[in-house]
Amino acid sequence: MTMSKEQALKALEKRKAHPPKRVDNASLYAGSPMYYYCRSCGALADVLGEEHISPPRHLCDDCEEMKDKGWL
Repeated sequence: MTMSKEQALKALEKRKAHPPKRVDNASLYAGSPMYYYCRSCGALADVLGEEHISPPRHLCDDCEEMKDKGWL
């Protein structure tokens, strides 16, 4: 993301206003990948299979970059 701080914050507000449809992990079959959503904007942050070792990401790529720059 090569946006200015103002552009990035506007994009964040847009993602918050129009979050994607969420997958209900509880309704999936056993062994299905699990879907994890960004704690900041609600966008998809991670999809992990049942064999995953590391914890799921809590922020999407855009929010993670904003956090790294100190904008979030």
